[in-house]
Amino acid sequence: MQRFCLIGLLLLASNVFSQTITKVIELHYVPVQKVIQLIQPLLQTGEKISGSGETLVVQVSPETLTQIRTVLHQIDVPPVTFKISIYQGDPDWLTAQNENSVSYSSKSPAEVKRSQSVNVMSGESAFVSTDEEVPIITSVGAGFFTTGITYQQHQIKNGLLVQPIMRGSKVELKLRRVREQQDPAGGQQFDNQNIDTTLMVPLNKWVSLGTAEGTGDTDSTAVSYTAGRPFSQQATLYVKVSVERDLQ
Repeated sequence: MQRFCLIGLLLLASNVFSQTITKVIELHYVPVQKVIQLIQPLLQTGEKISGSGETLVVQVSPETLTQIRTVLHQIDVPPVTFKISIYQGDPDWLTAQNENSVSYSSKSPAEVKRSQSVNVMSGESAFVSTDEEVPIITSVGAGFFTTGITYQQHQIKNGLLVQPIMRGSKVELKLRRVREQQDPAGGQQFDNQNIDTTLMVPLNKWVSLGTAEGTGDTDSTAVSYTAGRPFSQQATLYVKVSVERDLQ
């Protein structure tokens, strides 16, 4: 009886192996080792996968091959490069932008200082600096006829760490606002604070990140989830995500 069972198992294994097919698949954008790691859990007994460079070789059943092609269709795609634009403005700046569709190529120095942008690939992170200077006391004169108080400018480290990910027609944008703030009590001490936000934003549209008082987004198409302390910064931050280019 055991002999017949063993023969049956061997015949079954031989039948499964005979149904496998060998395919050579050329990859375009994703490394072959990453593909192997993702596909390995899909393999059944007797199926094999290997590869080098941009070539993937699989020896699998037709069913497994269909699953592999589905995975490749999702991951072997050209990476998208986003342009993340940040602007510090008044609370009503967004309304003015929506009402005026005319754009000007020249900007004043103050306008340039309040706007920053960075290019970053989908899924990667980049830092947008919005530094500013504040005066701090370096010395105080003694006596009636002294020159008085001496100041120097301190560069406050302020900015946003951004990570965009394409999600259909919108972009999932993870932000971490980092700010070095003066201690209100002493005025000379600085501490760090940050706030984490996740937004689902449309392309090519300015979205408010909220004011210092913690008011919500003014754009109804944006969904945000926020954790952390709000900033004491008075200016409202705005963000716009656009596709810079598709790498071919």
